[in-house]
Amino acid sequence: MTLQKICDVCGMANPATEMICQRCFSDISRKKPVNSRTPHIEKIIPGLKKQPVFHRETLELDQDKTIREVAPLVLNMSPGQTITVRHGDTIGRDGVGGRILNQFSAVSRHHATFKYFNGRWLVRDENSTNGTYINGTKIGPDKWYELRQKDTLSISSACTFTIQ
Repeated sequence: MTLQKICDVCGMANPATEMICQRCFSDISRKKPVNSRTPHIEKIIPGLKKQPVFHRETLELDQDKTIREVAPLVLNMSPGQTITVRHGDTIGRDGVGGRILNQFSAVSRHHATFKYFNGRWLVRDENSTNGTYINGTKIGPDKWYELRQKDTLSISSACTFTIQ
């Protein structure tokens, strides 16, 4: 038997010592290791490297759990300007959408992170200088907040998106 931490987001069986999921980079530090009779993934798929996989077009079955690709979240700004985010993406001047966000000096380099959890899109402010707002309400840093269709997400006074 092997102790493993099973990720709630993607279903990946991670070594018991891991704090972050090796597949989707979700926080598993508070997950309790469980006994597993299934050998580690490295023994199931010979030659599999432990390097993280980013935005795969197709996902495979992992230890009898079906993993589905989640549709990306689209942030609409002005006509013709959109940022597409996927699970684990961080937006900001040096992150996803940097080409658009670089023109806004009030946007931090790593402003907000997105994740898909239990069928919902969530956002977390990354201790940005000017904050992140959902429908005009400032969200606290390092906490996850749910996003819904038609919500407005502001990452500076001049940079507001509509969730699609």
